[in-house]
Order: sequence, then structure tokens, then C-alpha cells
Amino acid sequence: MLNIFSLYLLYAAATVILAYRLIKLAKAKDLLIYSGFLITGIALFWYQHADIAALIAGVIIFNALISSYGKKVCYLFIVAAILYSSYVYFLSAQLLLEAIFLGMLSGSYITKEKSKAMRKNHILLRNAIQIAAGIAFIGILYLYGLGLLTVVMIAFLLLASLVANYALTANDSLSKALYSIEKEGTVLGSGARWLSVGAIVAVAFLQKDYAIVVLIAIFISDSLSTIVGQSLAGPKLPYNGKKTVSGTAAYFLSASILSYPFIGIAALPIGIIAALLESQPFHIDDNFDVALVTVILFLVLSYLGVMVR
Repeated sequence: MLNIFSLYLLYAAATVILAYRLIKLAKAKDLLIYSGFLITGIALFWYQHADIAALIAGVIIFNALISSYGKKVCYLFIVAAILYSSYVYFLSAQLLLEAIFLGMLSGSYITKEKSKAMRKNHILLRNAIQIAAGIAFIGILYLYGLGLLTVVMIAFLLLASLVANYALTANDSLSKALYSIEKEGTVLGSGARWLSVGAIVAVAFLQKDYAIVVLIAIFISDSLSTIVGQSLAGPKLPYNGKKTVSGTAAYFLSASILSYPFIGIAALPIGIIAALLESQPFHIDDNFDVALVTVILFLVLSYLGVMVR
């Protein structure tokens, strides 16, 4: 009885949030994008014979959370996301991750102040944190599997959302410190959000070894390329003046070497593809682009019966 009551309460909350989001989506383009992700979710879970209503509720809640960064109402959506995650996790960890992925990806862009150029020590700190998080996630997935990693990733995501929203709504020394470690020219929290979406799509749709390869690329290789590129400098890439040859080389080498134990010699072409994607001048976000393309590549190869090893 309690489970049924909790389920109906969850759906009621999602319905209220949906009404709120529809009111806020004044532009027809935004409404079309939002509807497209809902339809994608319905089609995905219809194919998987999963709980479609639970998925739609998740897409609605996490879309509202991401799109309301910088507003006090975001705290209510964070609470809703915690309750939703706590309930749906016991239904299916994969369902939960896929719902979060679609909800976050469909979220509106944050429209707060963009970060300014970071000092070198801030660059090192930011990338050290990213590498440490990546090692932790990879270790948990390798040793304990999807279940525990799902809990840790969602806890990390919700805590990051809470901190980012505080920084966007406050104007104190803590919020300024958080701004100082965000990527230059990006909105506070944007980098972490896209990194989280990339990690979630990898873990949700790929087997363990393939997911680890994606996590290596977006957490470790991305950070190493920044550190090396900033430290060694050197010639710029001919197609992207903001990227260095040394940084791209560091990305390729680290992604290939670290991925080799999991996919063998296939680590070389995967490393090349990931490094080229990361170095492109035009993209949604470099980490998200790398994750999405490599996930699709692994899925296509698996569908064709090609075992990457």
C-alpha cells in the first residue's frame, strides 16, 4: 500500500512540475524540443517493455531541475529528484539513468553570468578534481558494478546541482570561488552538467568495459590534455586555434594506453576518434560529444556482432 501511495504521489508531483514547465516554455521551439525528448523516452521504454510512466516522471523532474538553475524553485526540484531517484532505483538502475539522461539533455541552457579566465593554479585544481572523480567512478564500476555506481553518480550529480544553484543565487566568497574553477567562457555548472550527462549515457547504455573506456576519455584524458596543453603550449591545431598539438596528443595517448586493458588494440582507433572529437572548434560540449559518439559507435558494433577487444 505504501509503495502504491508513493508511486501515485510521485506521478502527481511530476504532473504539477510538467504543468509548471509548460507554462514556462513560452517559445514554440522550446516546447517542441521538450516534447521530442518525452516522445523519445516513451519510444525507448516501450521498446524495452519498461515502466513508461516512471520514465516520463524522471524526464520531467530532471528537466525542471536543470532548466531552473539560478532560481530558488530549483531547490524544490532537487528534493523531487532525490525522492524520485530513491524510489525508481529499486525498480531499475538503468531506467533511472536513462530517465536522468533524457531529462538533463532536454534541459534549457543556463542563462547566468559566464566564468572568466582561470588562473593556472585553478586550472590544475579543476582538472585534478575531474581526474579524481573519474578514477573513483571507474573503480566503483569495475569492482562493484552498475548498482553502486548509479547511487554514487546520482548523489554526486544532486550535490553538484545544489552547490551550483547556491553559487548562482548567492554573491559571497564561496560562490566566487566556485566561479573561479569553471571553464573559461562557460556558465557555472555547465561543464559538470555535460560531464555528468556523458557519464550517465555511457553507463546506462554500454556494457562495463565499454563504459569504462568512455569514462577514461571524458574524465581522465580530457583533463590531461588540458594540463599538458597549458603547461607545454607549443603549436596550435590548424583547425582550432584554442587547442594545442601537445594537448591533443596527450588526449590520444592517455585514452589509448588506459583503454587498452579493456578493449585491446581497438583502443587506438577509439583514442583517435575521441581526440579528434575533443579538439573540434564547434560542438555542444567536448566531453558530451565524445561520450555520445563513442557510445553510438560501441552500440552499432555490438548490434553488428563485432566484439571490440
